[in-house]
Amino acid sequence: MRLTIITFILFAFFQGLSAQEDKSTPLDSDNLESQFQYIIKKTESFQQYQVVKRTLLHQLKKNTLDSIQSLKTKQNDLIKQVKDLKSELSTFEASIKETQEKFDTATNEKDSLKLFGMLITKSTYYLIMLIIILGLIGALAVVFVLFQRSNAITTKTKDILVNVQEEFEKHRKWALEKEKKLSRELLKEQQRNKGMV
Repeated sequence: MRLTIITFILFAFFQGLSAQEDKSTPLDSDNLESQFQYIIKKTESFQQYQVVKRTLLHQLKKNTLDSIQSLKTKQNDLIKQVKDLKSELSTFEASIKETQEKFDTATNEKDSLKLFGMLITKSTYYLIMLIIILGLIGALAVVFVLFQRSNAITTKTKDILVNVQEEFEKHRKWALEKEKKLSRELLKEQQRNKGMV
């Protein structure tokens, strides 16, 4: 019988312990709304007023202040994260701006050439070279036309010179023959005049 009583006492003791463990109230939960609902249910009515136990009210106050403190901590953490993200963003923007400037500089250098120490674009360089080439072609055309004209004048002058030389030779031969003829006639006349005298 003693064993039955000890068993019964142990059973009741363990039953009480397990009942105390299961007595978790909504005041232990994180949800403030369920805590307020629980307190409203547990209030007692006195005339037209609701009476709330001080322990419940203090527990609710503590839980509410803890929740507010937790929210403030989360808010401060979020504000700090936002500031950190803004700082990172400004750093990234500065890096992007610097990278864009380097890219623009590299693109300008790639699309440009140095001519006489000046940085000019390739299209301007090609235009300058085209103008120089066209100028040289124009100058060559002018020199060629002048050469052709000079060559034509020289050829014409040579032809005229050859004609003048041929006429001069003909005239010289004619003049030589005439001189010989006149010399012979003079000689004949002199001989005839000698014979007459």
